[in-house]
Amino acid sequence: MTFIFIIIAFFVAVFIGAIFSIKALNRIKLKSSLKKNIKAGSKTDTINALKKLIEKNPFDIQSRMELIKLYIEENNFNEAIKQLNSILTNARKDPGFNPRETNKLLAECYLNVNKLDDASMVLLILRKEYPNDPYAYVELGKLEKERGDIERATKYFAKASSLDPENMDSVRELGILLFELKKYPESLTTLQTVLTKQPDDPTVNYYLGELRVIYDNLKEAFNHFLKAKKDPRYALNSLLNVSRILRRYDKLDDARRVLTSVLKFPDLKKDEIVETRYQLGETCLAQKDVRAAIEQWEKLLTYVKDYKDVKAKLEKYEQTKTSSVIRTYMMASRSEFTEICKKAAAHAAERVIIIRTEPQADSSIEIFTQAAHHDVPTTILFKFFRGSSKIGQLAIREFYEKLKDIKAKLGICFTTADYSDEAVAFSSGRVIELRRKNDLVKLLTKALKKAPSSSK
Repeated sequence: MTFIFIIIAFFVAVFIGAIFSIKALNRIKLKSSLKKNIKAGSKTDTINALKKLIEKNPFDIQSRMELIKLYIEENNFNEAIKQLNSILTNARKDPGFNPRETNKLLAECYLNVNKLDDASMVLLILRKEYPNDPYAYVELGKLEKERGDIERATKYFAKASSLDPENMDSVRELGILLFELKKYPESLTTLQTVLTKQPDDPTVNYYLGELRVIYDNLKEAFNHFLKAKKDPRYALNSLLNVSRILRRYDKLDDARRVLTSVLKFPDLKKDEIVETRYQLGETCLAQKDVRAAIEQWEKLLTYVKDYKDVKAKLEKYEQTKTSSVIRTYMMASRSEFTEICKKAAAHAAERVIIIRTEPQADSSIEIFTQAAHHDVPTTILFKFFRGSSKIGQLAIREFYEKLKDIKAKLGICFTTADYSDEAVAFSSGRVIELRRKNDLVKLLTKALKKAPSSSK
């Protein structure tokens, strides 16, 4: 009887062994097939083979991880997330389980499908489990930056940089975030650290250029922008900054060439075209090329109807196109304007002696004089306005009060624009003369006329 049981047990063992052998052979065949598919480059077949392996053995972590990486390559992040969560749920005690790698892949997949809250939860687990690993801090910093919480993002990148000070990517990002928070001294120090190791880094050079402008160190800013402009991301803004710096150094021809070249960039956005034309108009104006400036401003307004002070500039300078003396008067610097008005006052009456000159906050100027008016000695207060808006009653009323305060016998106003009806009505019957643009042009033509050179 015992012999019979031994025989039966032997056959059962053989049967069970055969089953396991068949399963093992099937797995070997699947893995062999898998290797062939990988060599052949057929990702779909490889994915199907891996899925079959996992169906037969749900705890086959190696196959799951290979499947996950294929899903990630195919941008099929949702399927990758399912597989990763399955590993985290079912395979914690498996010797092949690597929780750090699994959670990192899961966080990256969540980020790729914009599930920021889920990604944040996974990254916080990693931070807690591996507090000395900068990875979680870097990714949490990126995530918070995307959410718009720059303060929190900065703290994460600061921690990552302290854990791995040799990682220039983290240090660079910290410097940029400090710049956005307007913590300029800290940003400058941080970005300079990166520059010592990566002197041609376009991002670092761009932000250092901006910082140098803030600190009015234009020569260093200029050099940083020249390096940054090589990167398409910073080319436009770097060249706009370069043109502004050139203007500050009165290198107007160079600034104009730079801005003209920017307008030839392919695929410029509307706001980029608008700002470039605005800067080009400013440069042309600084060159006293009013026609070119007006041309740029008019083109600009075809994109944006109301941009900065463009309409006011057009109103102000449109009239200068037809009169060189008005152009000189309107475009003069404050000190030049004072000298022009003194010359004009000297030609506006007889035997003029200037007692006092007072530039006003509204870009006008008052000149108090002793003079002869219609051969009668008197005191005259001149006022020269420049602008495109009509002079209103309030301005003339204030002028009249000034006349009374200084006891001037006569007040004479000149303007490049006109006077409102209320201003004209107020001046009527008072010792005020309101002279218009034509009178000013005649006076300036006389005052600014160059003396003929003496003949030998």
